[in-house]
Amino acid sequence: MIGRQQPLLAGLAAPSVLLAVALAAQLLLRLGTGVLVHRVPDMVPVWAVAVLLPAAALAGVRWTALPLFARRFLAGTAIFLILYFGIEPFDLPYAAIGPDAVAARFHMSGRWVGLALALAALLWSRPSLLWASAAWLWAVRELQTPLTGFHFSTLDIRVVCEVTSFVAIGMALIAAARSRRAAALGLGIDEAAAARAALLIIAAGIGAHLGNYFWSAIAKLTLDGGPWSWLLGNQLYNSIPVALERGSMPWAAVPAVVQWLYDLFRQFAVPINFASFVLQLLAPLAAARRRWLIAITLGYDVFHLIVFLALGLFFWKWIALNIVIVATLAAMRDEDWRGLGAATAITFCLAGSAFFYTARLAWYDAPAQASGHFEARTDDGRSYRLPPAFFRSASYQASQAELWWPGGRGHFNPLIWGSAKRHADLEAGRRCQPPDRGARPASPFWGPPLAVARFAAANHRQLLASAGADGRADYYWLPHHHVPSPFVTDPVAHLDLRRIRAYTYVVESVCLSLDRGHLVRRVLRRTALPLYDVADDRLLPAATR
Repeated sequence: MIGRQQPLLAGLAAPSVLLAVALAAQLLLRLGTGVLVHRVPDMVPVWAVAVLLPAAALAGVRWTALPLFARRFLAGTAIFLILYFGIEPFDLPYAAIGPDAVAARFHMSGRWVGLALALAALLWSRPSLLWASAAWLWAVRELQTPLTGFHFSTLDIRVVCEVTSFVAIGMALIAAARSRRAAALGLGIDEAAAARAALLIIAAGIGAHLGNYFWSAIAKLTLDGGPWSWLLGNQLYNSIPVALERGSMPWAAVPAVVQWLYDLFRQFAVPINFASFVLQLLAPLAAARRRWLIAITLGYDVFHLIVFLALGLFFWKWIALNIVIVATLAAMRDEDWRGLGAATAITFCLAGSAFFYTARLAWYDAPAQASGHFEARTDDGRSYRLPPAFFRSASYQASQAELWWPGGRGHFNPLIWGSAKRHADLEAGRRCQPPDRGARPASPFWGPPLAVARFAAANHRQLLASAGADGRADYYWLPHHHVPSPFVTDPVAHLDLRRIRAYTYVVESVCLSLDRGHLVRRVLRRTALPLYDVADDRLLPAATR
């Protein structure tokens, strides 16, 4: 409860200052993480000191004096961080940077430091430690790009980290301003000002998150096929063969269900497009009323769950953040949110990208792609296509196949999970005809090949070190973003890793379709890149040139 309603701008001097300081801290964290982690990763201890010092300076303040809605947000995000640090193994292969490097050692310890900070934050109600935990997770995930040597997506977690860190540091500042020391210095604020400041900061964080949905809707209107090309022409059902291709289709073992989903999505393709578009576009309008915002946030979670059940794409981190937001809003009254909270959330939904990363998710679902995957050859000469889950904490990247593309005539342009950003690539896929580029030498698009080879070699060593006496390693029970279907037989799961003799990366330009729920693959061109000779423990020449 925030107290008696006042005019929108009444009594906002101190709350506005606290919001500005929290935004400044958020911007510094964002810039510092980007510069140090990506450009000079071995300087990450400097980043750690810069985070831990202010967290320690504010560690004496607790969130117990904050309003109930603020306490719910902080406790909810602390529980999420504990779960994430507890179940995610952080076993990324250190390919471009060796395991003895400072950045690698930071990554190894990051899980336990972040977990300890989140536990301490929850047990002793310390918002500054929650901020440090979220910032630590952010840095650890961003390190995956320099550690592997190629771009590593952090879309699944960065939004949660940014919103959590921003709100947590803001709540720490508010709690500090309510302390006796602040009052003695003439910097204290009363209970009403603290409640307004908490509302401002949490509404800003919620609005920044809503911006991911709203600007994704706008991005769909700006695709190069024209403003109506996605709404009237996108074919979401093309993602079902792609899910089978990538191994994430939950119902792959039941072809009748796969075919039923495909037919359903095909029959209602345009209404599904409009429904998802409108749900995203309404984000700023829904923020005007607390109950509308609760309803649309639950709608986003229903949307994420439908995508998971239909395609195996599990945005569980965004689902968790949405649940925290709903619990936070449930602790408010309508009059608490109306006015100040609504105006702040709408503002940051529309303009929050100045301070927060904002996803703009828009693409055409193409029925053909340059599909990349790893293969392992065993001592009996057989080759096995490796599922993305084989790469554990790197399964997201392996599933997206944003690793290497050979270029040249006969291959489709590279797409992430069959998602075409250009209408020309969509049309090429529908014709099942790669674009005619003319002869040109093959070149790495994401690579380089050396990084992919080192990645395969480091992953093999890590898996082998964790394998049991039978040479097998369990890689399924992880929180994969592209969840592997547990009902489909995976011959690699029972493979003795000691029998693997070589790794290869394969790119197949393939047109995908269904026949009675079974995947049909028409391979137009196949290019294999030999990576790693296990027996001689050497990278192969094709990957090192």
